[in-house]
This record gives sequence, C-alpha cells and structure tokens, in this order.
Amino acid sequence: MLRESYDLSTLISAVVTFMLIVLTIRFVLYFANRKGSQIQKPDWLDDERFEIKKKKKK
Repeated sequence: MLRESYDLSTLISAVVTFMLIVLTIRFVLYFANRKGSQIQKPDWLDDERFEIKKKKKK
C-alpha cells in the first residue's frame, strides 16, 4: 500500500524533513538548558523528596 501511494523521493524527503525538525528541537532544548535554570523549590513545599543536587563539572 505504501509503495503504490508514494514514490521513493517523497519518502526520503519526509524522513529528511522529520530528522531536521527533531534535530532543531533538540538543539534548541540543549541551548536553553545550557544557560542554567533559575528554577527553585517553592517556599511552601517542605517535602524532602525534592533535593537540589548540583552537577560537578570535571
């Protein structure tokens, strides 16, 4: 069914487009995470399950 509906160039184009979109989203998320987040635990939350751990860079 797939072979009769689409030709090879259309499938390759769809795969390449999908990969470009995924890689762009991953790059944007990596760049946003690289800056360092200022998100902190709320003051009203006194639960011990939320421990703030910082990564050590070597």
